[in-house]
Amino acid sequence: MLSLLKELTIYSQILMIIPGVIVAIGGNEDKGIRRKNLNVQDTELDYATSGILCRTLAELKSDDSPVEIITSASGIPEKVGMKYISAFKRLGHREVHVMHIADKIEAEKQENIDRITRAACIMFSGGDQFKLISILKDTSLARLINKKYLTEKFVIAGTSAGAMAMPDLMIYPGHEPINVKEKSVPVYEGLSIIHDVIIDTHFLVRGRFRRLSVAVANNPDHIGIGLEEDTGIIIRDGNKIEAIGSGLVTILDASRMQASIPLLLKDNHDIFIENLLVHVLSYGNHFALSKKVIT
Repeated sequence: MLSLLKELTIYSQILMIIPGVIVAIGGNEDKGIRRKNLNVQDTELDYATSGILCRTLAELKSDDSPVEIITSASGIPEKVGMKYISAFKRLGHREVHVMHIADKIEAEKQENIDRITRAACIMFSGGDQFKLISILKDTSLARLINKKYLTEKFVIAGTSAGAMAMPDLMIYPGHEPINVKEKSVPVYEGLSIIHDVIIDTHFLVRGRFRRLSVAVANNPDHIGIGLEEDTGIIIRDGNKIEAIGSGLVTILDASRMQASIPLLLKDNHDIFIENLLVHVLSYGNHFALSKKVIT
């Protein structure tokens, strides 16, 4: 089934007919309250007109379009769910509901399938991306989400772990300090909603340039996307990226890489990657995944 979905995605990308929209967020996005813990130092955008959640709602057809918050990655799902309900209500959108999918059995329940069928938008909360994958991957719920993305004007948003789990490859969870020296970066299969990218989040405050560089050096057919906090991207047609939010989006392209030694390292040795191409995007900038260029 996975290979069939990927083939359908590639075919749709060639024809540029993917109607679904992806919103990947770097975490700690503005929810309309005083942001005491926001680590990004860049200029804030107005929550009600240009903030990330406002931009997500702008992709919907109407104010009555149902939004489902999926909190499977979170260890405090009720608290997280209520925060998003409050945040979206501040923006005037009241058709927001929370789905606490705790295991694969719940991901197969018809009532939950029906809710996703009716939804115009889902949002994966933050937490542990490995937990999210272990619950949803290869379930009827996940297959329905993929199908709706490929065939409908369906919005799939994800923040932090929820963003990292959406591509076909996903970095294992970790809270490393800025000066960590990653000797290897294990990647696992994600939800495969979008292909040939690796998304990393909390990119600035957790010092993750090194680990994303190693991940793309070992998977040079994948574009690395590093998202700062309160920063995100909108992906349309499975290809066109638009940077949103108050921080920066870092794009890493290893397709022209000539040499690297990111894995076979001994203690006290650093990494070496030659010809790693880096792009930095801010609000309103665009990037084409297929051509790997800023547009």
